[in-house]
Amino acid sequence: MTDQTDLRREVVFLVADGGMKEVLAGYLGRSHAHRGLGCATFDFDPEQDVTIAPGRDSDVYRRHSGILTLYQATHRRAVVMVDEQWEGSPGAPAIAEHIEQGIAKDWAEYAVIVLQPELEAWLWQDNPNVAKALRCPADFREILAKSNHWPEGMAKPADPKGALEHLKRHHRADQSNAAFRRLAGAISVKGCIDPAFHKLRRTLCTWFPEMTYS
Repeated sequence: MTDQTDLRREVVFLVADGGMKEVLAGYLGRSHAHRGLGCATFDFDPEQDVTIAPGRDSDVYRRHSGILTLYQATHRRAVVMVDEQWEGSPGAPAIAEHIEQGIAKDWAEYAVIVLQPELEAWLWQDNPNVAKALRCPADFREILAKSNHWPEGMAKPADPKGALEHLKRHHRADQSNAAFRRLAGAISVKGCIDPAFHKLRRTLCTWFPEMTYS
């Protein structure tokens, strides 16, 4: 049970870029988000609860502890989100281990979410809402199959960012970070098969379990 005298906010998210912030705003900011996630309600405000590392992924890796120190007085828990794929990356296992060692000293409750290979892996679904959110052609799935970015039979594009860049360059998909918020708010949480997303979902369900009544 939460100490009622503890006025800190529930969770601070340290992320690598504005796209990650918009995805969190889209997933967690929509009405009744907790129902899709399978957890209890909790307060979330992207302007108060998400901080972007100035130097993107490498900055998250190197400076996570120092950046999060600023939030110990205002938040109870911390989540660090970082892509696996960036110049100089030591790989997902080493990234997770390094960051966990850095924040475990200061936070009793925390999670490290390494997106493999990058954020875009969360967002691809064979779902008409994808086209609406990206403002690209409705037959985007066929387009990506023909360009070999998303071959038939694959659950996700092998290069998620490359698939999105193809639609931006050749089919006028929205290039702004706002597209990430719309997309995250429009696709099915149950349809997301990405392991990193499911780790975040399990973490939130552990921290904020659904109430049961006998």
